[in-house]
Amino acid sequence: MSGSAARVADTSSVDYVVDIVALSKSFKRSTRSKGSYTTFKSSLLGFLKGARRRSEQEAATTVAINDLTMRIPRGSSIGLIGRNGSGKSTFLKLVTGIYKPTSGTVSVSGRVAALIELGAGFHPDFTGRENLMLAGVMHGLSRQEILERFDEIVAFAELEDVIDDPVRTYSAGMFMRLGFSVAVHTDPDILLVDEVLAVGDAGFVAKCKDKIGELRRRGKTLILVTHDLDSVERWCDEAIWLHQGEVKDRGNPRRVIDAYRHFIEKGEERQILEAEAQRANTEEEIAKTLEPARWGSREVEIVAVKVINSSSLERRVFHPDDQVAVEISYRFNAPQSDVVFGIGVKRADGLQVFGTNTSIDRVVLGTLGTEGVIRCDLRRMGLLDGSYSIDVAAHRQDGYPFDYQQGAIQFSIRSENKVVGVISPERTWSHNDKECVCG
Repeated sequence: MSGSAARVADTSSVDYVVDIVALSKSFKRSTRSKGSYTTFKSSLLGFLKGARRRSEQEAATTVAINDLTMRIPRGSSIGLIGRNGSGKSTFLKLVTGIYKPTSGTVSVSGRVAALIELGAGFHPDFTGRENLMLAGVMHGLSRQEILERFDEIVAFAELEDVIDDPVRTYSAGMFMRLGFSVAVHTDPDILLVDEVLAVGDAGFVAKCKDKIGELRRRGKTLILVTHDLDSVERWCDEAIWLHQGEVKDRGNPRRVIDAYRHFIEKGEERQILEAEAQRANTEEEIAKTLEPARWGSREVEIVAVKVINSSSLERRVFHPDDQVAVEISYRFNAPQSDVVFGIGVKRADGLQVFGTNTSIDRVVLGTLGTEGVIRCDLRRMGLLDGSYSIDVAAHRQDGYPFDYQQGAIQFSIRSENKVVGVISPERTWSHNDKECVCG
């Protein structure tokens, strides 16, 4: 069977509500040189003298969506994930027709309710009632259909007492409630949601989620753009990961989200390493203006510090349950018989999370060579999501410092755990002396 015949057969067996072929969207950015900024007087004089106005200097074109081909079946729930600037919001605006493609085609079948910028089309001097009527017409409803649903829309938005007030007197939350209520009561075939549920009180957000769940149960198509990956996993049949305007991965939400998180962590790890390198390059300049981050006699010198995972690989991003080791490479520049090695962990805000040393833990180091590696294994990090640093030290029992380094290593903990505080200890729950099973 030919490729074209296969596509025809596939189309006839599946009802696609969104059909995108070779879609691209780019934006031209323009800047002016410093000399192109003028006053009104100088511009007028230049015009009278016949001088030509300096042209804008065009910068590189920004490609938001690049040669994207995608089909979305009716009744499916799709979650669009990706970093800021990956093309997610541009994609939604192309589907709704707010943007026109630079190239390619977008075909949409059915009524679309776009929860992108709720209330963006409301006129501030019109009342809530007047704006509701106008918005309903713009969503494709007849006047009769709007009147039939009017009370339900207002009640859902909880605006009965202010529906006849000008919307310029509304709060941001009231704006959002009215815009959302109008959109979801138009009986849409396709619901586009772009982070709008981040606005509003917790009670109304819960009601919005219930309404979206109801539309899903009625077989409506949902396209959700959000940074809340838990919502994608809970609501969506499929996740699409956009990166620089292209589909980097697509499929089972759990699998795609895990791949996306791994990608984000690798990027964050690279940024931490680059920041460390930059800090090392400017250490001398910083030392002139800030309190020294390293001090001591250097009779015993710490020459390198590593933080490694259970596979002995150096990393900068970990998870609470990870096994981590801190390796301190040292060198004796003078003979010493009294040496203590220590580590400390601080949160980004300076809170001392943990600290210990070989003396506190009663470690017998034995005979130390002129060079070597001291290693402290943390069988479980147990830290919660955040940014941290590690201090390392070599000193005598009485505290005399050989080498103390503040912030020798920067690292991050990434976790889906909703526990609050600083640490996540190992724990179990029980009921009437019977241990509970955690789901």
